[in-house]
Amino acid sequence: MPKRKCSFNVNLQAKYPFIKQSNTPSDVRCEKCRTEFSVSHSGAGDIEQHLKSEKHKNADRPSSKDLDVAAAEGVWAYHTVQENHSFRSNDCASKLIQSCFNQKFTCARTKTEAIVVNVLARTAIEELKDDLNRSNCITILNGASNHGNKKIFPFVVRFFQPYEGVQVKILDLQDQPGETSDIIVNYLQKVLTDNNLTEKVVAFCGDNANVNFGGVARRGTNNVLAKLRSSLKKPLIGIGCGAHIIHNAIKSAADGLPLDYESIIVKLYSFFYIYTVRIEALKEFCAEAEIEHHQMLGYSKTRWLALMPALERILKMYQPLKEYFLSIDKCPKLLKDFFEDPTSELWLYFLHAQSASFHQAVLKIEGQTLSAIDVAKEINQLKENLIQKQTNQFLPFTVRTLIVKLKDNGSNIDEDFVKRTATEFYKTSSEYLEEWTCILTKEMEIFFWADLRTVPAWVDVQKTLDILIEKGYIDSNKDTEVFDEFTLILNYVTSQKISEWNHLKVHTETRWVEMCDLDPRGNFLESKV
Repeated sequence: MPKRKCSFNVNLQAKYPFIKQSNTPSDVRCEKCRTEFSVSHSGAGDIEQHLKSEKHKNADRPSSKDLDVAAAEGVWAYHTVQENHSFRSNDCASKLIQSCFNQKFTCARTKTEAIVVNVLARTAIEELKDDLNRSNCITILNGASNHGNKKIFPFVVRFFQPYEGVQVKILDLQDQPGETSDIIVNYLQKVLTDNNLTEKVVAFCGDNANVNFGGVARRGTNNVLAKLRSSLKKPLIGIGCGAHIIHNAIKSAADGLPLDYESIIVKLYSFFYIYTVRIEALKEFCAEAEIEHHQMLGYSKTRWLALMPALERILKMYQPLKEYFLSIDKCPKLLKDFFEDPTSELWLYFLHAQSASFHQAVLKIEGQTLSAIDVAKEINQLKENLIQKQTNQFLPFTVRTLIVKLKDNGSNIDEDFVKRTATEFYKTSSEYLEEWTCILTKEMEIFFWADLRTVPAWVDVQKTLDILIEKGYIDSNKDTEVFDEFTLILNYVTSQKISEWNHLKVHTETRWVEMCDLDPRGNFLESKV
């Protein structure tokens, strides 16, 4: 009987993905060297014989042009992720680049995903793990995000590299069946254990929910911070969200004003949101008042920088808005009462003036490279400002001007009531900040010297050193080395250098990077403090 011919099957396809079947079940084509041959004689043996041919070896050896194309495809895949484009968009983009620049360029959705997952992500994780192995102390950050019906938990690490600065990187990202303290702690501990980081963790950072810290007093044991401290057997520092605290402080204080600012902002925004006829009518009132029309801005309790711009937009168009709403039929009662009240504009100006201070504080502390020291100091500065306003019964110029104007127009305005309400606003907000940040301030005050706004004194450094030795972060035998290094630091961090940094408003992170690069003797210096 004649010998049965071999054919190209699924197993061979999986083993040799660059070999494709062509005309018959036994005829194949090599995509690398573009050679057609038959596997009818011995199947895999025919393919192995082809791989040993000089033509295939030469084709399998990448040229400099091939490497350039591969690099371009890698850059394009990185660009896709960096700009948050969908992989699907590369189906079209890849063909466009191919036709315009290089016919060998092929980076559609499948290849892009493969490059991102198997090359870029893997390389980034390996580099991150190397950096973490060289770091002595890290902070872990965690928070839940809803993605459809899933709870996504990113595991973020924050650490300082002497010659690069503060690094904030995602180490892990998983979905969990819930967000109880047990689920969160088990997840955090598993990631820490898998990456050998349990001994390096010094702080836990999360939002101010009870599940993370157990409330403002941080009592109890059924929260993430308490359970992490217990499981790791370490006195971790707990750091809540400073921006959230500042936002809640002004929100809590504004609830005492004779003005429901949230309802007003939301009502005005929704009234004009998708109604072209209403907007066109308002534009006519703006034109008569010679005021430029602006679109109303929305407000949300979870958007911490939304309050001041929304108030500012209303105040810019206050007169046209007032005339418009008082002229239309079926005006919403909330807005009708608001614009008929002669003191409404006064309280809007007062709240806007105060929101500016809170807004600037949030902007300063929301940077990812800012330290907990900077955050604590910024909140303390805001708190001291509010206390001074309370002591002096401060009223903004616009508010005082409106009081005089209302009196001249015969309005029955109680100036003492305005001062009492403003004073209560300052008191409530400063007390809220004190209540929610006293623990953070107490834990951070021994590190205040480390912001390098003044020349550090050894007595302050020694207090920090004692605490770090007591908590087990530094070996007690290292104190002499730390003092020797401190003397080197003083040779560089002089009063003149501090003045130069302060004048240029150099960030704390940059000051430490600069100090760690070189000491005055020209040697590399890596701080252990």
